[in-house]
Amino acid sequence: MTFDQQTIMAYVDGECDAVTTKRIEKAMASDAMLAEQIGRERALREQLASHYAPVISEEIPGRLTAMLTSAAEPNVDHSFTARKADQIHAKRQGRGFGIVQWGAMAATLALGIVVGQYGLGGGSDSPFAQQGGALIASGTLEHALDKQLASAQPDDSDYRIGLTFRAKAGNICRSFTGEAVSGIGCREGENWKMVNTLPGGAQGDYRQASSSALNAIAAEMMTDAPVDADTERTLRDSGWD
Repeated sequence: MTFDQQTIMAYVDGECDAVTTKRIEKAMASDAMLAEQIGRERALREQLASHYAPVISEEIPGRLTAMLTSAAEPNVDHSFTARKADQIHAKRQGRGFGIVQWGAMAATLALGIVVGQYGLGGGSDSPFAQQGGALIASGTLEHALDKQLASAQPDDSDYRIGLTFRAKAGNICRSFTGEAVSGIGCREGENWKMVNTLPGGAQGDYRQASSSALNAIAAEMMTDAPVDADTERTLRDSGWD
């Protein structure tokens, strides 16, 4: 697996999403050239940081501070500090309301939409059915999770398969996006049990946002990086064991 320079730089800077980070770290374990390249990028950043650190930490001379303060004072908006503090507080509060809590709310919304439109009878039009108190894939969603490969997606499918990965529990899970609902289903016996559901999206930014949220949830669930195309095909042909 190859990564472009922009992705590598983002990884070194700690700006990659969780799934991309896992993929790069897995690739580094078997690709000495990639590991060496990332090592060089890290060394360069450390060298630059140590070189410019004294300049950054040096105190600004008082005469310059006075000049800047006196010139800017008539136009200073003192409310900025208060607004910035409020923004930081809001972000910190938002971090406490993480993926699990947000996912639970989104799941309720998604299920409400689907149940209202299709019910949970497991008919051919319904993506879900109930079995033993659990929500499992049904109809076209079940077919997509069973047969559809992320590397070869038919244009007429109701669902698009995203990541295929092995969860920490040991079973195979797959993410999907659809017009009415998106989510992650994990293989249990002959069924795909829903472990996460989110509102769907037909196209554009809404589908992209849904996929990004699912990727973040999947990254917390998986033991390793998502499988590649060859492994995905092998898993499908073996019944997702």
